[in-house]
Amino acid sequence: MRHHLGWGLSVTQWFVFLLANALALPIVLGQAFGLTTAEVAGLMQRTLLLVGLSSGLQAWLGHRYPIADGPAGSWAIVFVVMAYIGREQGLDSPDTLRLLSGGVLVAGVIMLVLGLAGQVHRLLFLFTPLVTGCFILLLVIQLSGVFVRGMVTDPATGAMSLPVLLIGLLVFLGVLLCSFSRHNLLRTYAVLVGIGAGWLAFVLFGLAQPAGAAPASGLQWPELFAWGAPRLDAGMLVVAVLFSLLLFSNQIAAVTAVSAVVRERDADGNRVINRSSAASGISHLLAGAGATIAVVPLPVTAGFIQLSGDDRRAPFLLACGLLALVSLFPAALGVLSLLPAPVANAALLATFIKLVSLAFQLLTRKAMDNRASTIVGVALLLGVGCMFLPPELYRHWPGLAQYLLGNGLLTGTLLALAMEQLWPKGKGH
Repeated sequence: MRHHLGWGLSVTQWFVFLLANALALPIVLGQAFGLTTAEVAGLMQRTLLLVGLSSGLQAWLGHRYPIADGPAGSWAIVFVVMAYIGREQGLDSPDTLRLLSGGVLVAGVIMLVLGLAGQVHRLLFLFTPLVTGCFILLLVIQLSGVFVRGMVTDPATGAMSLPVLLIGLLVFLGVLLCSFSRHNLLRTYAVLVGIGAGWLAFVLFGLAQPAGAAPASGLQWPELFAWGAPRLDAGMLVVAVLFSLLLFSNQIAAVTAVSAVVRERDADGNRVINRSSAASGISHLLAGAGATIAVVPLPVTAGFIQLSGDDRRAPFLLACGLLALVSLFPAALGVLSLLPAPVANAALLATFIKLVSLAFQLLTRKAMDNRASTIVGVALLLGVGCMFLPPELYRHWPGLAQYLLGNGLLTGTLLALAMEQLWPKGKGH
Protein backbone atom coordinates (compact mmCIF):
# COMPACT_ATOMS: atom_id res chain seq x y z
CA MET A 1 0.00 0.00 0.00
CA ARG A 2 2.77 2.41 0.99
CA HIS A 3 4.66 1.53 -2.21
CA HIS A 4 1.64 2.36 -4.39
CA LEU A 5 1.06 5.60 -2.46
CA GLY A 6 4.68 6.61 -3.00
CA TRP A 7 4.40 5.96 -6.72
CA GLY A 8 1.14 7.87 -6.93
CA LEU A 9 2.64 10.88 -5.13
CA SER A 10 5.78 10.77 -7.26
CA VAL A 11 3.79 10.69 -10.51
CA THR A 12 1.56 13.51 -9.23
CA GLN A 13 4.52 15.67 -8.23
CA TRP A 14 6.26 15.18 -11.59
CA PHE A 15 2.95 15.95 -13.33
CA VAL A 16 2.56 19.19 -11.38
CA PHE A 17 6.18 20.15 -12.06
CA LEU A 18 5.75 19.58 -15.82
CA LEU A 19 2.46 21.47 -15.77
CA ALA A 20 3.75 24.42 -13.74
CA ASN A 21 6.67 24.93 -16.13
CA ALA A 22 4.36 24.92 -19.15
CA LEU A 23 1.34 27.01 -18.11
CA ALA A 24 2.68 30.56 -18.02
CA LEU A 25 4.29 31.14 -21.42
CA PRO A 26 1.23 30.38 -23.60
CA ILE A 27 -0.63 33.11 -21.68
CA VAL A 28 2.32 35.54 -22.04
CA LEU A 29 2.54 34.88 -25.79
CA GLY A 30 -1.23 35.22 -26.15
CA GLN A 31 -1.04 38.69 -24.62
CA ALA A 32 1.97 39.70 -26.76
CA PHE A 33 0.27 38.69 -30.02
CA GLY A 34 -3.28 39.73 -29.08
CA LEU A 35 -4.69 36.21 -29.39
CA THR A 36 -8.31 35.53 -28.49
CA THR A 37 -9.26 33.42 -25.47
CA ALA A 38 -10.02 30.48 -27.75
CA GLU A 39 -6.65 30.85 -29.50
CA VAL A 40 -4.81 30.96 -26.14
CA ALA A 41 -6.68 27.82 -25.03
CA GLY A 42 -5.62 26.07 -28.26
CA LEU A 43 -2.02 27.22 -27.78
CA MET A 44 -2.04 25.93 -24.20
CA GLN A 45 -3.40 22.55 -25.33
CA ARG A 46 -0.72 22.19 -28.00
CA THR A 47 2.01 23.30 -25.57
CA LEU A 48 1.02 20.81 -22.86
CA LEU A 49 0.77 18.00 -25.41
CA LEU A 50 4.23 18.85 -26.76
CA VAL A 51 5.72 19.05 -23.24
CA GLY A 52 4.38 15.60 -22.39
CA LEU A 53 5.47 14.01 -25.68
CA SER A 54 8.90 15.67 -25.81
CA SER A 55 9.77 14.97 -22.16
CA GLY A 56 8.74 11.33 -22.57
CA LEU A 57 10.64 10.96 -25.85
CA GLN A 58 13.82 12.35 -24.29
CA ALA A 59 13.56 10.12 -21.20
CA TRP A 60 12.82 7.05 -23.35
CA LEU A 61 15.08 7.43 -26.40
CA GLY A 62 16.96 10.74 -25.99
CA HIS A 63 19.23 11.52 -23.04
CA ARG A 64 17.28 8.93 -20.95
CA TYR A 65 17.24 11.03 -17.78
CA PRO A 66 14.16 12.31 -15.91
CA ILE A 67 14.48 15.86 -17.25
CA ALA A 68 11.37 17.94 -17.78
CA ASP A 69 11.08 19.66 -21.14
CA GLY A 70 9.40 23.03 -21.04
CA PRO A 71 8.78 26.05 -23.27
CA ALA A 72 12.18 27.54 -23.99
CA GLY A 73 12.59 30.88 -22.25
CA SER A 74 15.10 31.90 -24.93
CA TRP A 75 12.60 31.15 -27.73
CA ALA A 76 9.89 32.95 -25.74
CA ILE A 77 11.98 36.10 -25.73
CA VAL A 78 12.43 35.86 -29.51
CA PHE A 79 8.65 35.41 -29.88
CA VAL A 80 7.92 38.48 -27.74
CA VAL A 81 10.57 40.61 -29.51
CA MET A 82 9.16 39.48 -32.86
CA ALA A 83 5.69 40.60 -31.76
CA TYR A 84 7.06 44.16 -31.44
CA ILE A 85 9.17 43.93 -34.63
CA GLY A 86 6.24 42.56 -36.62
CA ARG A 87 4.00 45.43 -35.57
CA GLU A 88 6.72 47.95 -36.51
CA GLN A 89 7.04 46.32 -39.95
CA GLY A 90 3.28 46.31 -40.50
CA LEU A 91 2.90 42.52 -40.17
CA ASP A 92 -0.17 41.11 -38.50
CA SER A 93 0.16 38.48 -35.75
CA PRO A 94 -0.48 35.41 -37.98
CA ASP A 95 2.27 36.52 -40.41
CA THR A 96 4.76 36.97 -37.56
CA LEU A 97 3.82 33.64 -35.99
CA ARG A 98 4.26 31.85 -39.33
CA LEU A 99 7.74 33.35 -39.58
CA LEU A 100 8.57 32.11 -36.07
CA SER A 101 7.27 28.64 -36.95
CA GLY A 102 9.68 28.62 -39.89
CA GLY A 103 12.60 29.48 -37.60
CA VAL A 104 11.66 26.73 -35.15
CA LEU A 105 11.48 24.20 -38.00
CA VAL A 106 14.96 25.18 -39.30
CA ALA A 107 16.46 24.81 -35.81
CA GLY A 108 14.73 21.43 -35.53
CA VAL A 109 16.21 20.20 -38.82
CA ILE A 110 19.73 21.28 -37.77
CA MET A 111 19.47 19.52 -34.39
CA LEU A 112 17.92 16.38 -35.85
CA VAL A 113 20.48 16.00 -38.67
CA LEU A 114 23.49 16.60 -36.40
CA GLY A 115 22.06 14.29 -33.75
CA LEU A 116 21.33 11.43 -36.17
CA ALA A 117 24.74 11.87 -37.80
CA GLY A 118 26.34 11.63 -34.35
CA GLN A 119 28.20 14.91 -34.82
CA VAL A 120 26.90 17.04 -31.93
CA HIS A 121 29.65 15.83 -29.59
CA ARG A 122 32.17 17.43 -31.97
CA LEU A 123 30.77 20.79 -30.85
CA LEU A 124 31.30 20.02 -27.17
CA PHE A 125 34.67 21.78 -27.18
CA LEU A 126 32.72 25.03 -27.54
CA PHE A 127 30.74 24.44 -24.34
CA THR A 128 33.39 24.41 -21.66
CA PRO A 129 32.42 24.53 -17.96
CA LEU A 130 33.03 28.29 -18.11
CA VAL A 131 30.59 28.79 -21.02
CA THR A 132 28.01 26.39 -19.55
CA GLY A 133 28.28 28.10 -16.14
CA CYS A 134 27.71 31.52 -17.75
CA PHE A 135 24.72 30.14 -19.65
CA ILE A 136 23.11 28.71 -16.49
CA LEU A 137 23.74 31.89 -14.49
CA LEU A 138 22.29 34.09 -17.25
CA LEU A 139 19.32 31.73 -17.56
CA VAL A 140 18.64 31.96 -13.82
CA ILE A 141 18.93 35.75 -13.84
CA GLN A 142 16.64 36.11 -16.84
CA LEU A 143 13.98 33.69 -15.62
CA SER A 144 14.11 34.83 -11.99
CA GLY A 145 12.66 38.17 -13.05
CA VAL A 146 9.81 36.39 -14.82
CA PHE A 147 9.11 34.11 -11.86
CA VAL A 148 9.34 36.82 -9.17
CA ARG A 149 7.01 39.05 -11.19
CA GLY A 150 4.59 36.16 -11.53
CA MET A 151 4.89 35.37 -7.83
CA VAL A 152 3.76 38.82 -6.66
CA THR A 153 1.17 39.69 -9.33
CA ASP A 154 -2.54 39.10 -8.83
CA PRO A 155 -3.71 37.13 -11.90
CA ALA A 156 -7.14 38.76 -11.73
CA THR A 157 -5.94 42.38 -11.87
CA GLY A 158 -2.42 42.14 -13.29
CA ALA A 159 -1.23 44.41 -10.45
CA MET A 160 1.06 43.71 -7.52
CA SER A 161 -0.92 42.53 -4.51
CA LEU A 162 0.21 42.29 -0.86
CA PRO A 163 -1.84 39.12 -0.06
CA VAL A 164 -0.52 37.44 -3.22
CA LEU A 165 3.03 38.52 -2.33
CA LEU A 166 2.72 37.08 1.20
CA ILE A 167 1.31 33.76 -0.04
CA GLY A 168 4.03 33.57 -2.72
CA LEU A 169 6.78 34.18 -0.16
CA LEU A 170 5.29 31.58 2.20
CA VAL A 171 5.15 29.02 -0.61
CA PHE A 172 8.75 29.80 -1.60
CA LEU A 173 10.01 29.50 2.00
CA GLY A 174 7.77 26.49 2.66
CA VAL A 175 9.24 24.52 -0.27
CA LEU A 176 12.77 25.34 0.91
CA LEU A 177 12.02 24.37 4.52
CA CYS A 178 10.31 21.13 3.46
CA SER A 179 13.34 20.25 1.34
CA PHE A 180 15.50 20.35 4.51
CA SER A 181 13.01 18.39 6.64
CA ARG A 182 14.13 15.29 8.54
CA HIS A 183 10.99 13.52 7.33
CA ASN A 184 11.71 11.81 4.04
CA LEU A 185 8.10 12.06 2.77
CA LEU A 186 7.96 15.82 3.33
CA ARG A 187 11.39 16.31 1.79
CA THR A 188 10.58 14.22 -1.29
CA TYR A 189 7.29 15.96 -2.07
CA ALA A 190 8.25 19.51 -1.03
CA VAL A 191 7.16 21.07 -4.35
CA LEU A 192 3.83 19.25 -4.33
CA VAL A 193 3.17 20.25 -0.70
CA GLY A 194 4.05 23.88 -1.44
CA ILE A 195 1.77 24.10 -4.48
CA GLY A 196 -1.09 22.33 -2.67
CA ALA A 197 -0.86 24.59 0.39
CA GLY A 198 -0.57 27.73 -1.73
CA TRP A 199 -3.58 26.79 -3.88
CA LEU A 200 -5.60 26.15 -0.72
CA ALA A 201 -4.56 29.56 0.66
CA PHE A 202 -5.71 31.24 -2.56
CA VAL A 203 -9.11 29.56 -2.21
CA LEU A 204 -9.49 30.40 1.50
CA PHE A 205 -8.63 34.09 0.97
CA GLY A 206 -10.90 34.41 -2.06
CA LEU A 207 -8.03 35.06 -4.47
CA ALA A 208 -8.59 32.06 -6.73
CA GLN A 209 -9.87 32.80 -10.21
CA PRO A 210 -13.51 31.81 -10.75
CA ALA A 211 -14.16 29.05 -13.23
CA GLY A 212 -14.98 30.36 -16.67
CA ALA A 213 -17.51 29.02 -19.12
CA ALA A 214 -17.73 25.24 -19.14
CA PRO A 215 -15.26 23.91 -21.75
CA ALA A 216 -16.23 21.40 -24.39
CA SER A 217 -16.53 17.84 -23.15
CA GLY A 218 -14.97 14.76 -24.67
CA LEU A 219 -11.80 14.36 -26.71
CA GLN A 220 -10.41 17.21 -28.79
CA TRP A 221 -7.37 16.80 -31.06
CA PRO A 222 -5.02 19.78 -31.47
CA GLU A 223 -5.03 21.73 -34.73
CA LEU A 224 -1.97 21.42 -36.97
CA PHE A 225 -0.55 24.59 -38.57
CA ALA A 226 -3.05 26.66 -36.61
CA TRP A 227 -1.12 29.82 -37.58
CA GLY A 228 -0.96 28.89 -41.26
CA ALA A 229 1.89 27.61 -43.43
CA PRO A 230 5.34 28.41 -41.91
CA ARG A 231 7.53 30.86 -43.82
CA LEU A 232 11.13 32.10 -43.55
CA ASP A 233 13.26 35.17 -44.29
CA ALA A 234 17.02 35.79 -44.16
CA GLY A 235 16.98 37.32 -40.67
CA MET A 236 15.01 34.45 -39.15
CA LEU A 237 17.28 31.93 -40.90
CA VAL A 238 20.37 33.45 -39.25
CA VAL A 239 18.61 33.54 -35.87
CA ALA A 240 17.62 29.87 -36.22
CA VAL A 241 21.24 28.88 -36.89
CA LEU A 242 22.52 30.94 -33.94
CA PHE A 243 19.77 29.55 -31.75
CA SER A 244 20.83 26.02 -32.58
CA LEU A 245 24.13 26.78 -30.81
CA LEU A 246 22.24 28.16 -27.82
CA LEU A 247 19.97 25.10 -27.77
CA PHE A 248 23.00 22.78 -27.79
CA SER A 249 24.29 24.78 -24.82
CA ASN A 250 20.92 24.36 -23.11
CA GLN A 251 20.96 20.58 -23.63
CA ILE A 252 24.51 20.25 -22.33
CA ALA A 253 23.64 22.38 -19.29
CA ALA A 254 20.53 20.30 -18.52
CA VAL A 255 22.26 16.93 -18.98
CA THR A 256 25.32 18.09 -17.01
CA ALA A 257 23.15 19.37 -14.18
CA VAL A 258 20.94 16.29 -13.89
CA SER A 259 23.69 13.71 -14.41
CA ALA A 260 25.43 15.24 -11.38
CA VAL A 261 22.46 14.53 -9.08
CA VAL A 262 21.06 11.16 -10.29
CA ARG A 263 22.26 7.78 -9.09
CA GLU A 264 22.39 6.09 -12.52
CA ARG A 265 24.18 7.89 -15.34
CA ASP A 266 25.39 6.97 -18.81
CA ALA A 267 29.19 6.92 -18.96
CA ASP A 268 29.22 7.82 -22.68
CA GLY A 269 28.45 11.54 -22.59
CA ASN A 270 28.92 11.96 -26.35
CA ARG A 271 26.24 9.39 -27.12
CA VAL A 272 23.85 11.02 -24.64
CA ILE A 273 24.22 14.46 -26.24
CA ASN A 274 23.76 13.09 -29.77
CA ARG A 275 20.59 11.21 -28.78
CA SER A 276 19.28 14.25 -26.92
CA SER A 277 19.90 16.50 -29.94
CA ALA A 278 18.01 14.13 -32.25
CA ALA A 279 15.06 14.01 -29.84
CA SER A 280 15.09 17.82 -29.49
CA GLY A 281 15.09 18.10 -33.28
CA ILE A 282 11.95 15.97 -33.43
CA SER A 283 10.25 18.06 -30.72
CA HIS A 284 11.15 21.28 -32.59
CA LEU A 285 9.62 19.88 -35.78
CA LEU A 286 6.49 19.01 -33.81
CA ALA A 287 6.44 22.55 -32.37
CA GLY A 288 6.73 24.11 -35.83
CA ALA A 289 3.97 21.91 -37.25
CA GLY A 290 1.87 22.21 -34.09
CA ALA A 291 2.00 26.02 -33.99
CA THR A 292 3.45 26.34 -30.52
CA ILE A 293 6.62 27.52 -28.82
CA ALA A 294 9.52 25.04 -28.94
CA VAL A 295 10.42 23.13 -25.79
CA VAL A 296 13.86 22.23 -24.43
CA PRO A 297 15.24 20.16 -21.53
CA LEU A 298 15.11 22.37 -18.45
CA PRO A 299 18.30 22.57 -16.33
CA VAL A 300 16.12 23.59 -13.37
CA THR A 301 15.01 19.93 -13.18
CA ALA A 302 18.30 19.24 -11.39
CA GLY A 303 17.19 21.53 -8.58
CA PHE A 304 13.84 19.75 -8.41
CA ILE A 305 15.52 16.33 -8.17
CA GLN A 306 17.86 17.58 -5.45
CA LEU A 307 14.95 19.04 -3.49
CA SER A 308 12.82 15.91 -3.80
CA GLY A 309 15.50 13.22 -3.94
CA ASP A 310 13.37 11.42 -6.56
CA ASP A 311 15.35 10.52 -9.69
CA ARG A 312 13.34 7.48 -10.85
CA ARG A 313 12.57 7.39 -14.56
CA ALA A 314 9.39 5.26 -14.47
CA PRO A 315 7.19 7.71 -12.48
CA PHE A 316 8.50 10.52 -14.68
CA LEU A 317 7.50 8.68 -17.88
CA LEU A 318 4.04 8.02 -16.44
CA ALA A 319 3.64 11.71 -15.60
CA CYS A 320 4.67 12.66 -19.18
CA GLY A 321 2.08 10.27 -20.63
CA LEU A 322 -0.57 11.57 -18.24
CA LEU A 323 0.10 15.21 -19.22
CA ALA A 324 -0.10 14.38 -22.93
CA LEU A 325 -3.37 12.50 -22.35
CA VAL A 326 -4.93 15.21 -20.18
CA SER A 327 -4.13 17.86 -22.82
CA LEU A 328 -6.60 16.15 -25.19
CA PHE A 329 -9.55 16.78 -22.86
CA PRO A 330 -10.70 20.43 -22.68
CA ALA A 331 -12.63 19.83 -19.45
CA ALA A 332 -9.46 18.65 -17.68
CA LEU A 333 -7.50 21.58 -19.10
CA GLY A 334 -10.14 23.94 -17.72
CA VAL A 335 -9.53 22.61 -14.21
CA LEU A 336 -5.73 22.70 -14.50
CA SER A 337 -5.80 26.28 -15.78
CA LEU A 338 -7.24 27.33 -12.39
CA LEU A 339 -3.86 26.63 -10.73
CA PRO A 340 -2.84 30.09 -9.40
CA ALA A 341 0.15 31.33 -11.38
CA PRO A 342 1.79 33.00 -8.30
CA VAL A 343 1.80 29.67 -6.45
CA ALA A 344 3.39 27.80 -9.37
CA ASN A 345 5.97 30.57 -9.86
CA ALA A 346 6.91 30.64 -6.15
CA ALA A 347 7.35 26.86 -5.96
CA LEU A 348 9.46 26.75 -9.12
CA LEU A 349 11.58 29.70 -7.98
CA ALA A 350 12.66 27.63 -4.96
CA THR A 351 14.16 25.01 -7.28
CA PHE A 352 16.44 27.67 -8.80
CA ILE A 353 18.58 27.71 -5.62
CA LYS A 354 20.29 24.45 -6.59
CA LEU A 355 20.77 25.71 -10.16
CA VAL A 356 22.65 28.78 -8.92
CA SER A 357 24.88 26.48 -6.87
CA LEU A 358 25.59 24.36 -9.96
CA ALA A 359 26.51 27.46 -12.01
CA PHE A 360 29.10 28.53 -9.42
CA GLN A 361 30.49 24.99 -9.23
CA LEU A 362 31.04 25.02 -13.00
CA LEU A 363 32.52 28.52 -13.03
CA THR A 364 34.97 27.72 -10.22
CA ARG A 365 35.89 24.22 -11.41
CA LYS A 366 39.26 25.76 -12.30
CA ALA A 367 40.92 28.73 -10.64
CA MET A 368 39.27 32.01 -11.61
CA ASP A 369 42.31 33.73 -13.10
CA ASN A 370 42.20 37.10 -14.88
CA ARG A 371 41.17 35.52 -18.19
CA ALA A 372 38.26 33.51 -16.73
CA SER A 373 36.97 36.32 -14.52
CA THR A 374 37.08 38.76 -17.45
CA ILE A 375 35.10 36.39 -19.70
CA VAL A 376 32.48 35.87 -17.00
CA GLY A 377 32.34 39.59 -16.24
CA VAL A 378 31.88 40.64 -19.87
CA ALA A 379 29.27 37.93 -20.55
CA LEU A 380 27.25 38.80 -17.43
CA LEU A 381 27.50 42.58 -17.72
CA LEU A 382 26.52 42.78 -21.38
CA GLY A 383 24.09 39.84 -21.24
CA VAL A 384 22.24 41.15 -18.18
CA GLY A 385 22.46 44.70 -19.52
CA CYS A 386 20.64 43.67 -22.71
CA MET A 387 17.85 42.22 -20.55
CA PHE A 388 17.06 45.74 -19.33
CA LEU A 389 17.10 47.52 -22.70
CA PRO A 390 13.63 48.79 -23.67
CA PRO A 391 12.62 47.62 -27.18
CA GLU A 392 12.05 51.25 -28.24
CA LEU A 393 15.84 51.83 -28.24
CA TYR A 394 16.59 49.36 -31.04
CA ARG A 395 13.30 49.02 -32.87
CA HIS A 396 14.70 50.75 -36.01
CA TRP A 397 17.79 48.49 -36.14
CA PRO A 398 18.06 45.49 -38.52
CA GLY A 399 16.13 42.39 -37.47
CA LEU A 400 19.20 40.35 -36.40
CA ALA A 401 20.44 43.16 -34.15
CA GLN A 402 16.98 43.37 -32.57
CA TYR A 403 17.03 39.62 -31.85
CA LEU A 404 20.45 39.87 -30.18
CA LEU A 405 19.78 43.04 -28.18
CA GLY A 406 16.40 41.72 -27.10
CA ASN A 407 17.82 38.42 -25.82
CA GLY A 408 20.44 38.85 -23.11
CA LEU A 409 20.76 35.08 -22.69
CA LEU A 410 21.75 34.63 -26.35
CA THR A 411 24.04 37.68 -26.35
CA GLY A 412 25.86 36.77 -23.13
CA THR A 413 26.29 33.11 -24.06
CA LEU A 414 27.64 33.93 -27.53
CA LEU A 415 30.10 36.43 -25.99
CA ALA A 416 31.33 33.87 -23.45
CA LEU A 417 31.65 31.25 -26.19
CA ALA A 418 33.56 33.57 -28.55
CA MET A 419 35.94 34.88 -25.86
CA GLU A 420 36.63 31.38 -24.55
CA GLN A 421 37.69 30.26 -28.05
CA LEU A 422 39.54 33.39 -29.22
CA TRP A 423 41.43 34.23 -26.02
CA PRO A 424 44.31 31.74 -25.73
CA LYS A 425 44.55 30.01 -22.38
CA GLY A 426 47.62 30.80 -20.38
CA LYS A 427 47.48 34.48 -21.34
CA GLY A 428 45.99 37.31 -19.36
CA HIS A 429 46.65 35.77 -15.93
